[in-house]
Amino acid sequence: MLEVKVPLSISGVWYPVFSNDLEKSGSIGLTMVLEPYSRVEIKRGDAEIILNGKKIDFPNLDFLKNNLGNLHLEIKSDVPLGFGYGLSGSISLAYALGASEIFGIIEREAIKIAHESEVISKNGLGDVISQYIGGGLVYRKTPGIYGEVETIKIDWRPVCSKPLEKLPTISLLKNSESALFYIQDFLKERTIDKFFEVARKFTEELGFHSPYKKSFRKKGIIVRLDECEEGWTIHKPAMKGAYVI
Repeated sequence: MLEVKVPLSISGVWYPVFSNDLEKSGSIGLTMVLEPYSRVEIKRGDAEIILNGKKIDFPNLDFLKNNLGNLHLEIKSDVPLGFGYGLSGSISLAYALGASEIFGIIEREAIKIAHESEVISKNGLGDVISQYIGGGLVYRKTPGIYGEVETIKIDWRPVCSKPLEKLPTISLLKNSESALFYIQDFLKERTIDKFFEVARKFTEELGFHSPYKKSFRKKGIIVRLDECEEGWTIHKPAMKGAYVI
């Protein structure tokens, strides 16, 4: 048995790009890679996913086991699946790192399979590469698992989130040319305030609204800057990407 730790991924702006080549599909975008890490225990056995003590039906599982082998994952997470935390990407990435360690699969190839499983199931198009690299704020310059990625240094302040409702990721996979504008707008002023500003404008265009100042709604969660109240999950930047303990 081995243990893997994987950070969360909350995107603020994204521009989906689809290709006939799965590894080149993905998104250009800005993503916060955050703590708390999910803790994943992995061992050989029947391919199944146990999340916080309950077996779940994970849409990526068949693709993962057919390409990487049979693994049993037990995950402890402080956030729920399907709300917008990139937890699907966390699970797929953990499976890939486990397969690399246990079955000797080249890590680069295993990570590619994790990314492709997300594309096929129409989950996060940029979560796997962001969570693998870490660094707090990730700018995916080009799409795909082997795309160009930059970690951006900013002065962090308190960030927190609160889940509202479970929603399918496919509801977010809309091409919006304004995404590219907002990304460039952020790159001119690389601050946490600017990230929240462009994320709010972009997600509102997709129909997701937050009632709080300095906040935005990504899928089924509200993400907030500075004012973190009781009952909200507190986040720190995950400066280290996913890793095997």
